[in-house]
Amino acid sequence: MDKLQELADLCIDCKKCWDVCPVNMVTEGNIYTPQGKIQSLSKILAGEELSQDEFNNIYLSTRCGACDDVCPVDIPITQIIQYERKLLAEQGKEPAKTTLISKNILEKNSPGGKDPALRFSWVTPDLDIAEKSDVAYMAGCWVAYSHPEIAQSTIRLLNKAGIKPMILKEEKCCGIFLIDSGHLDEIAAHGEKYMEYIESLGVKKLLVSCPGCYHSIRDSYAEFCRAPKFEVELTMNVFKELLNEGKLKPQKLNRTVAIRDACPIRHLSGVPRDILKTIGVDVIELFDGKTRCCGGPGGLKPNFPQISGDIAMMAVNRYKEVSDTLVSYCPFCMHHTEGVCKERNEELNMKDISVLLAESVLGK
Repeated sequence: MDKLQELADLCIDCKKCWDVCPVNMVTEGNIYTPQGKIQSLSKILAGEELSQDEFNNIYLSTRCGACDDVCPVDIPITQIIQYERKLLAEQGKEPAKTTLISKNILEKNSPGGKDPALRFSWVTPDLDIAEKSDVAYMAGCWVAYSHPEIAQSTIRLLNKAGIKPMILKEEKCCGIFLIDSGHLDEIAAHGEKYMEYIESLGVKKLLVSCPGCYHSIRDSYAEFCRAPKFEVELTMNVFKELLNEGKLKPQKLNRTVAIRDACPIRHLSGVPRDILKTIGVDVIELFDGKTRCCGGPGGLKPNFPQISGDIAMMAVNRYKEVSDTLVSYCPFCMHHTEGVCKERNEELNMKDISVLLAESVLGK
């Protein structure tokens, strides 16, 4: 029997995954539960046709990992979802939008097929960027094309601490969408090519702003391809270290904010809170300190925009009850949430933690 099928069969019908799944929270009838997703594996392996609800359920997942965290028998639910998507892709049955986004990443180096010439539009004359260094900065797609202020704040903070990084002139998408969609052969080839390029530059440490980039290059490449020969580090972790060493000297902002967490690095959720405390910012928890996905990743946003948007609005509606500012440390969360609010004519005051830190250290 297929190994993942054996693990799926361990389900004890406790329904704990139902309670934490953001898709299930915003849909009725418990039609799209994590439990239901893994129950379709046997039909896919047998080449049987899925009902429309069964098919939709497999792609109605951001693979945020909330279900994995609560499963009492440790079923790797998100891995099974990835495997199901891999099988459906091989059978030529994945959603057309998923195929298109995957093609964009492989051929145009960004999920939206953006103009590569615009990737470094965030670079301004005041930023001190090295032509050659063993420390490189990768902005990532969502920073480069949607939130240049994150990259700009990051470089200014690094410069203030005496760090002058280089940028990757042939920066590419990390490929997290390929990973989530089960395009595992493609991510192996993409990751190998990208690592070879970065290594050819003599990079010893790669700094990234995006949790998705961090998790993909540091962990997923090692799983599907090989481990990089350079260190991969979140800029958020670097900021905390520089604050602790006194290389960044903040002024107290004396503010209160709500914070939304990032699924790929939910185990590091204490880091942004430590940074905010250091700069005189009090944090109000939205969901009792538990991570709740923004609803954007894994193909949910393009394939099911209404459900994806409803998930994003859970955090938006909650933050408005408790604070005037929502702080994020995930550029894709910001990109997605801002897009949803624009579509629904909802006001939003959302800032990345790097921007707040820059205000504290450098002034506005």
